[in-house]
Amino acid sequence: MENPFYLSGIIPERWFCDREKETEWLTKTLVNGANVLLSSPRRMGKTQLIYHLFQQPEIRDNYYCFYTDIFPTSSLQELVLFLGKEICSTLVPKGKSALDKFLSAIRSLSGSFTYDPVSGSPSFDVKLGDIHSPMLTIEEIFAYLEGAGKPCIFAIDEFQQIAAYPEKNVEALLRSYIQKMNNCRFVFAGSNRHVLERMFNSAAKPFYNSAQQLYLDRIPEETYIAFAVKAFRESGRNILPESVSYIYRMFDGHTYYVHNILHNAIAYLGPGKTVDSADTDRLLSDILDEKGQTYAGMMNQLNYQQKEVIVAIARERKAKAITSVAFIKKHSLKSPSSVQYAVAQLLEQQLITYENEGRNKVFSLTDRFMQEWIRKVY
Repeated sequence: MENPFYLSGIIPERWFCDREKETEWLTKTLVNGANVLLSSPRRMGKTQLIYHLFQQPEIRDNYYCFYTDIFPTSSLQELVLFLGKEICSTLVPKGKSALDKFLSAIRSLSGSFTYDPVSGSPSFDVKLGDIHSPMLTIEEIFAYLEGAGKPCIFAIDEFQQIAAYPEKNVEALLRSYIQKMNNCRFVFAGSNRHVLERMFNSAAKPFYNSAQQLYLDRIPEETYIAFAVKAFRESGRNILPESVSYIYRMFDGHTYYVHNILHNAIAYLGPGKTVDSADTDRLLSDILDEKGQTYAGMMNQLNYQQKEVIVAIARERKAKAITSVAFIKKHSLKSPSSVQYAVAQLLEQQLITYENEGRNKVFSLTDRFMQEWIRKVY
């Protein structure tokens, strides 16, 4: 039986929940020639939305679509490797002529390609050590995209990583190529909001005002409840609407965490079962037990001030006015300045995030399962 609550892979159209307005906006924006900054908290469904966008007929039938997640990268050399591998793997199913056009464009790496001894077709078997001139190779990659046989859309996930590369002026380098391109549109995606805001909203930064911006918020609660109830029914099970609401609100509508609980409910609870809140609590407890050792290790890496602040934020779930006298007194914290310093470090480590409510920032843990584990243990 197919589990409708996908935790990995590409979600089929049948089990893709909502995002109709966002999909329509992204399609129209890209087709009309603008680049996009797509930001969201982690685990809100950003990557799945990009893949869903690529499956829209207007995009799928007219564009080469590329997606790469550069979160693991820490240098321009690695960025070149990730971009090149994605282009190559996407073009392989398109046929030999499409692939050959790309491989012939990347002259700086021509000696690193391998060939299948049976079919004779080339493959992009490039290692980091093969990239001797990353600035030249990235120039060739952008030249290929500009001259590809079809218009291109390239989604680069966790784009904020480039801000931490040791090479100087990587942002300016990329911007200098991208602003001249007519054949390729870019989706710059990411979850580190405070870094992305600096990159795209600061007049001193190269990417200032260079993309239309979309913040991916929660799927509306009633929409998600209707989807979940229908998915359970089609899977031969039942779930109470109030049970879906209970999970949705616990995780503040973050799609991945709600999906994870409901995925396990389908997987581990038998057909004919009506899932209630007691069941979801047990499923959550099992997940927290499984992840507990990892979270304990992460907490052990924090100093005492950081630990105090992250526990206080977890207890609140949505922490407001964290430097106020009331917040500091409630959680027995040291001082506003010590809280500010700890928050800056936790943001840098991406253990916490924030959303803007008017002029105020509301803080929460990036990993909502870790949040519930802290509430349980501390």
